[in-house]
Amino acid sequence: MGKEIQAKDVKRLLLKVYRKYQSGAITDAQATKEAFLLNSILKAIETTDIEERVEKLETINIINLGTGIKE
Repeated sequence: MGKEIQAKDVKRLLLKVYRKYQSGAITDAQATKEAFLLNSILKAIETTDIEERVEKLETINIINLGTGIKE
């Protein structure tokens, strides 16, 4: 499996879809389908990033509580 796709990759792909649509290379229906799929991927990336950040913060909080450090 290749490298994981990042939000900046999705942005690039969305712009590519937009340019293809504007130039008439793809139909409105095709542009809508591609944009929907890419936006779904973007949402998954954002959700995963937020989950990872929350987990790190929770771990730091648990460590701090264990050492007596006040927030």
